[in-house]
Amino acid sequence: MKSSAASKSFRGLCGLALLLGLALADGVHAQSFPSRPVKLVVPFSPGGSSDVVTRIVADGAGEALGQPMVIENVPGAGGNIGTARVAKAASDGYTLVVCTIGTCAINPSIYAQTGYDLQKDFVPVFLVGGVMNIFTVHPSTAIKSIADLVAHAKANPGKLPAAIGAVGSSNHLTPVWFASIAGIEMLWVPFKGAGDAITALLGGQVMMFVDNEPSILPQIKAGKARPLAVTGPRRSTYLPNVPTMEELGYKGFVVEPWYGFMAPHGTSLTAIAKLNTAFNAAIQTPRIKKRLEEAGLRLIGGAPERLGEQIRRESERWAKVVKANNVKVE
Repeated sequence: MKSSAASKSFRGLCGLALLLGLALADGVHAQSFPSRPVKLVVPFSPGGSSDVVTRIVADGAGEALGQPMVIENVPGAGGNIGTARVAKAASDGYTLVVCTIGTCAINPSIYAQTGYDLQKDFVPVFLVGGVMNIFTVHPSTAIKSIADLVAHAKANPGKLPAAIGAVGSSNHLTPVWFASIAGIEMLWVPFKGAGDAITALLGGQVMMFVDNEPSILPQIKAGKARPLAVTGPRRSTYLPNVPTMEELGYKGFVVEPWYGFMAPHGTSLTAIAKLNTAFNAAIQTPRIKKRLEEAGLRLIGGAPERLGEQIRRESERWAKVVKANNVKVE
């Protein structure tokens, strides 16, 4: 009996020692973080606004963190493929995924299966900021205003080719929402990402595209895309002559896509804190801040909880839009 009790006691002490050892090892790992480059997965094709913003932020955050931040584009299924991949990644702080209005607020409402659960698979790290969308058309068209767009679409129902940058993104739901309000039909042409959609717009394969300001602004400045309206609560600093949708009579039509970073669930608080500090430092660095603001970004920053609240609030809002327009992707 005594021998059995002693054996159990010994096994208990061994188990405790193992747990303490693992906890100590985790603590040492967290304190030494990061000791190698950090990967930022962009779940969309290169050239889109998520890609543009991430590359700018990574430039500054890598310096602040003391380790390079490497970008990996993993497009597909409206951002679900790349996001789901990171959900299964090691929770060591070395793999993050870009969180957008599409992957973190819209997709869970329109896809039967996304491959990830925002609440169970991820923890918020940082909310970079938000931008506005811009309604644009190919400069060869006679459409020069939202009123022209509506009139043309009503005269040619289902014939105006309009690009969808990625199913489930804001450049999908924004024009769909608008079409339902305006009572018009368009010929929706889906692409894997905004970069591909912009290429199609510039080449004249589609006549309209609603895109985020960071990725479409250079094309507007170059005269390769004509802006009709912006979806912000106020006019763009860089397009002061382009009206907001609310100014044109579409009250409540305000869409501000946003960008953040998430880590796999279980990532240590120390790693999250270090990453959050580096991202905050990046967007406050003058040259990085200037580049982001020139891209049309309204910077937010702050603690990880700000991204968590953004996800909750925007998920509720877009779920209503999805339901009202019966948008589903199997």
